[in-house]
Amino acid sequence: MKKNIYKIILGFCLVIMVVASVNIYLLTREYQKGINEYKQLEKYVEVVKEPEAQLPSQQDQDLEEETAESVIPVSLEIDFDQLREINDDIVGWLYYEPLDLSYPIVRGDDNEYYTHYTFENEKVSSGAIFMDFLNRKDFSDYNTIIYGHNMRNGTMFGSLKKLMNDTSIVEEDPYFYVFTEDKAFMYEIASLYITNVESETYNLIASEEDQQDYIEYIQKVSSWYWDKEITSADKIVTLSTCHGLHSDNRTVVHGVLIASEDR
Repeated sequence: MKKNIYKIILGFCLVIMVVASVNIYLLTREYQKGINEYKQLEKYVEVVKEPEAQLPSQQDQDLEEETAESVIPVSLEIDFDQLREINDDIVGWLYYEPLDLSYPIVRGDDNEYYTHYTFENEKVSSGAIFMDFLNRKDFSDYNTIIYGHNMRNGTMFGSLKKLMNDTSIVEEDPYFYVFTEDKAFMYEIASLYITNVESETYNLIASEEDQQDYIEYIQKVSSWYWDKEITSADKIVTLSTCHGLHSDNRTVVHGVLIASEDR
């Protein structure tokens, strides 16, 4: 009798192990599918480091517009024609070297589709890096929100949690970049925090009063905040990803525009 019980228990454990192994295999294969796709897209992008230049202060912005010398130290040569043939929802390319972030940005007709579909419109759990569908494609809004999945393998926006765990990464290199077909934007990371999906972080900013309220909100909730002030004259890009599995919490990174140039 005892032998039969042991056999049943052993068989049950073996079934659990097989099911777990199959699930791990399927998850790994799906992750790899997303990795392979975005790796292939890198052939349309070439990173070019510009000669070092003094970064602009707020007071230098007018002077910056008058000079032809580039102040943005990184340039991406991007074949937008080829990328548009793959997906004409593309609006730009996001680049942040310390976290190996280098992805196309798309904007869909809602904020749901690209949580499930990649840049090449494949249904994969990694989805795409996408702009809030209510934002303007040219990054001219006061606050442009960009979403991406927190993948366990660190791809997509899975690496943003590193900034929360080690703020020295930001302190050593606080600049990330967005490249559109005709513009280059340089942002300095100004704020890091964890929030809820229903929080004020995702409010639409429609007026100068809204802008000031939003600035005060960021200062209040930030777990890390830069040594400058955000003003209503600034432009913000917000990077947002899930914090934890099946959680309503979100990891948030705010970047403030400090330089922009025609391409």
